[in-house]
Amino acid sequence: MTRTTVILCRHGESEGNREARFGGHSSTPLTELGRSQARATARRLAHTGVDVLFSSDLSRAQETAQIIGEVLGLPLEVTPHLRERSVGIFTGLSFDEARERYPSEYQALLRREPDSAPPEGESYVQCRARATQFLQEALAKHAGQRILLVSHHLTLYQVVLHILGLSTPPSGPRLYVRIDNCALHRFEHYEDGVWQVLALNDCAHLDQTLEHA
Repeated sequence: MTRTTVILCRHGESEGNREARFGGHSSTPLTELGRSQARATARRLAHTGVDVLFSSDLSRAQETAQIIGEVLGLPLEVTPHLRERSVGIFTGLSFDEARERYPSEYQALLRREPDSAPPEGESYVQCRARATQFLQEALAKHAGQRILLVSHHLTLYQVVLHILGLSTPPSGPRLYVRIDNCALHRFEHYEDGVWQVLALNDCAHLDQTLEHA
């Protein structure tokens, strides 16, 4: 039976992460720690192997994937399907700024309703649909290979829920899976549709970088 390995990786720490800002579809670069995390991730993946590398086309994910691809000797394919969830009017704002400028919209965002979208943004349902559609296409095209997807916090959370067969809760997360910067989530997918979970939020390779954060 054909077995395909899927590895999910969030980008390294970005300037937006460090400053506690909404990233969304903004172009925010990696910090030096983020680059160090990406290099550590590349060294880890060099031991397990990767055949195909995909990334969000946003700069923080693309830079992370480029570092990994250079170490592994892999070409990189970028796609908007793996972008972070768009947060519309909140993009680039700090959490405090968003709460002060748009109090009612901010409170609506905190309710995490799956069909609700911030003004000019997208809902969890929309984000999940585009990312999981891309995942299914990658599984069909690269069956039997080891696929690495470099993406973002909320997008990967939705992909993990999809793999686990869980819907997005109607009013906030009843199950929350941590999606840390450059953590690895590893799964195996079988041709009969069965998923096997190998690891969630594996940060062992980041121990040294975290010590110097």
